[in-house]
Amino acid sequence: MSKNVKIVQSYFNAVATGDFDTVGSLFADDIVWHQPGKGIQSGTYTGKAAVFAHLGNFMQWSNGTFAIDDIEYTSDNGNLVAASIHFKAAKGEGTLAMKGVDLLRIEDDKIKEVWLFSERIEVEDDFWNSAAKN
Repeated sequence: MSKNVKIVQSYFNAVATGDFDTVGSLFADDIVWHQPGKGIQSGTYTGKAAVFAHLGNFMQWSNGTFAIDDIEYTSDNGNLVAASIHFKAAKGEGTLAMKGVDLLRIEDDKIKEVWLFSERIEVEDDFWNSAAKN
């Protein structure tokens, strides 16, 4: 297993256990996060503070239920690591569960840039738009 895959696996393990000190230590200070879609959650976030605020919104909007509940595999190509994942969230009557791909760029042993791809982005947009209002 490559060093970059180990970094990404450490990131997912830390997220799963709520260890945000470790997550922060794995992020570059100037991390760039690309969230897909056209919903309230979509956009590009730059820097640890902006990314942590963005991720905090997912927890707030889902009453703490947002989770990456399966990582099918990780694979690297140089400084890029792809992870095939499944994620879920719920709020009120609304539920979200789908596959995605996270692509992470590693630079100087830190996660420098993240691109997310969702299986059904329109469904994800609808869920977050509704969850954020309630």
